[in-house]
Amino acid sequence: MAASAFLCYVGAFSFEFREELLREVWETDLRRRDVPMSQPFRLESLLTNDVEISQWTSEGLPPDELSVQNGILTTQGSRFPLCIDPQQQALNWITKREEKNNLKVCTFNDNDFLKQLELAIKYGFPFLFKDVDEYIDPVIDNVLERNIKGSGQRAFIVLGDKEVDYDPNFRLYLDTKLANPKYSPGVFGKSMVINYTVTLMGLENQLLNVIVKFERPELEEQREKLIQETFQNKQKLKDLEDTLLRELANSTGNMLDNTELISTLEDTKTKAAEVTEKLKLSVKTGIDIERARDGYRKAANRGAVLFFVLSDMAVINPMYQYSLMAFLEVFNISLKRSLPDSLLNKRLRNIIDTLTQNIYAYACTGLFEIHKLLFSFQMTIKILQAKNDLRLEDLDFFVKGNISLEKSPRKKPHAWIPDQGWEDLIKFTEVCPDGEIFRAWLRDRVISLRNGVIWTTLNRKIYLVVSMTS
Repeated sequence: MAASAFLCYVGAFSFEFREELLREVWETDLRRRDVPMSQPFRLESLLTNDVEISQWTSEGLPPDELSVQNGILTTQGSRFPLCIDPQQQALNWITKREEKNNLKVCTFNDNDFLKQLELAIKYGFPFLFKDVDEYIDPVIDNVLERNIKGSGQRAFIVLGDKEVDYDPNFRLYLDTKLANPKYSPGVFGKSMVINYTVTLMGLENQLLNVIVKFERPELEEQREKLIQETFQNKQKLKDLEDTLLRELANSTGNMLDNTELISTLEDTKTKAAEVTEKLKLSVKTGIDIERARDGYRKAANRGAVLFFVLSDMAVINPMYQYSLMAFLEVFNISLKRSLPDSLLNKRLRNIIDTLTQNIYAYACTGLFEIHKLLFSFQMTIKILQAKNDLRLEDLDFFVKGNISLEKSPRKKPHAWIPDQGWEDLIKFTEVCPDGEIFRAWLRDRVISLRNGVIWTTLNRKIYLVVSMTS
């Protein structure tokens, strides 16, 4: 039931909301109703398997949980997928996945897209509409709805004013670059809308691949080779298991007298043991590779944080749009321009500093002057948050001050202190890590004024407490 609901309803939502629906709402409700569920409940084990996930990874789909969920929705959904794909992850994966199946790629602006779609439907080729906007041509409604009609042994679909023979191998994909498209309920009913918007962790892993490929190409090559070998070995093990079950199911009479069956079983058992050992070795090798790759994760994390700072600027002005491809170009340039060093920590410091400077310069070329300071502030805040050097309470106070309607019972000591400034000062003593010291200062020290600003000295450090200028 949970898996069915997942396939039907959650595609358009973010990863966080999907998890909330699945874990906190549906799973909790099913357990409250004593519906039997596996423990722990994992969608991946029910709707796909390790072999298929390994195949998706080898085709370019990131291995994070959100991407695996999107892969499930794309391949297992009952409706054709419409991918919300601002970073073009889905486009790259689908293109590589279906390339061997003679994929046809068009846009609604192409003059011959109907002809190409007709051929794909007739001969069972996969078809991809890229760069879809909020308007979807109603001429493909019958295709989206799978409105297949039959006449005798013939299955056909009406496309425009033509009846086109329908091949069951036909697959349709739609992909949009829009980050937040506004589709009508009819579009959601006809297609499986899937949110491929990249997450911070997913982008961090992608950037880690880029860094390791640049810094340690042999390590990245080994990792990619390991992914391919793991997929092949898992596929081989699955085939051996299927062969074993098929032979047992088709055997007749006494199995002990069937020498051919016994020989086949022994051969299958030997090969399965060999493949299992290879998989165990692959796991161990994979752990060693990931341990070496994790040394570069700090730089990848900084890159992911900076990309999301760029993306958030679209909230300020919709004109500020930055593609992942353009960001990756700046990222690669930063890797090349950063100073080399034999020590990993110094090399990472050089990469991080160069990347931060280049991203700032790249962004400022397209920002209005009035927004550059805001962008700098946003960069600083996000970097501090990523390093766990900024408390949310401090940021909240810095932005809003004391917004409580309840006034402090303590009266301000001087008339020149504005009422709101005094309330902010009281609030500051509550949120500041050195709050006890400041409270003692407010109680025991004489407040002095210099140029409209309160200053004090604590532990031989000068603190700017609060501005009194309006």
